[in-house]
Amino acid sequence: MIGYLRGRLHLVTPEGILLETGGIGWLVRTVTNRSWPAPGTEIAVYTQLVVREDAMELYGFTRPEELHLFTLLRGVNGIGPRGALQILGAAKPEQLSRAIAAGDSAFLTALPGIGAKKAQRLLLELKDAVLKSGLVDGTETEAIPAGGGDNDEALAALLALGYSREEIGPILARVRQELGNAAPTTAVLQAVLKTLGRGGGD
Repeated sequence: MIGYLRGRLHLVTPEGILLETGGIGWLVRTVTNRSWPAPGTEIAVYTQLVVREDAMELYGFTRPEELHLFTLLRGVNGIGPRGALQILGAAKPEQLSRAIAAGDSAFLTALPGIGAKKAQRLLLELKDAVLKSGLVDGTETEAIPAGGGDNDEALAALLALGYSREEIGPILARVRQELGNAAPTTAVLQAVLKTLGRGGGD
């Protein structure tokens, strides 16, 4: 795994940069609106190699926080590496982390390629990870409730994802009974989604 590259900036292209290290030119995909120094300048990028059936692509970022968020975003269903790169090109890591931690769906839906359903999925799948990662500072974390803990909040999120009340009602009630009333809303939602992924949890 190539996690870090330091070398001479050879060329900036619409798709990324060409970075020369030891006589080898690496094509590194980066956010499109990044400002780069003049060609010939030595730079460093934090990278992640993405292997697909038809290609291997190297994605690079100037900050480790960007790379971490890129990895988290790629783990969300429906967001590929290029989609994650597009999101990071539209929001700074601090802004995106705060929005996810605070449950700010309005901020997320304003980003390219994110509709209401995808915003809800981002919040469901990444909120805990962002809070635990240190991407938001302590004061911001303290201001965010640890979990709603009620069926209405979980139900609203699931309805926003496109599930019907009839489909999720019994599963939600059973999960709540299994986890207890004090369970955070995020944990309840994850359990419900996991059950739905198994085909209803019979």
